[in-house]
Amino acid sequence: MKSEEFVLTSWFHKEDNEKIKLNWFLYEYACVFFELLHEDRTKRIAGWKARLTDEQLAEFCAYYAKRMKRSLVDFLEHETGTIKVYDEYLGDYCHANTRRENGVITKLGSAAWDKMMGSCAVCPDKCLEEPGGHCGFFDQMWQGGH
Repeated sequence: MKSEEFVLTSWFHKEDNEKIKLNWFLYEYACVFFELLHEDRTKRIAGWKARLTDEQLAEFCAYYAKRMKRSLVDFLEHETGTIKVYDEYLGDYCHANTRRENGVITKLGSAAWDKMMGSCAVCPDKCLEEPGGHCGFFDQMWQGGH
C-alpha cells in the first residue's frame, strides 16, 4: 500500500510559508508510520485497526506526526536530549484504545522515528539541519488533488 495515497501533503501546510523542510519531514514520518501500522499483522492492534478506514489511519498518523513537532523542535534546539512521546498524544485521539494498544502504537511510532533518522543520515536535503528552509517537494508532489 502506498501511504502517499492516503497521507495528504496539504495536512502539513496551510500557507506557502509553511512549506518548510521540518513540515516535509513530518509528512514523511506520517507516511512511514502509516505503512508500519498498516503492515502490522499481529493481533496486538488488530481491533484498533479494524475500527479505522485507511483514510482514518492516515489522519491519525498525520495528527501524531504534528503532535510530535514540538518535541522534535525542542530536540533540534537542544532543549531536550531526546524526542519525547507523551501518552496523551494517543489518549486525545484514540479514546477507546486499551493501554496495550497504545503501547504497541507508541512502539511502532518509535520504529518509524528510527527509520526516518536512518534515512535522514544519508539524505542530501538536510530537513533536520535546515528545518525552516523552503521545501519544494510540497509543490512538486501531486496526490490526485491533495
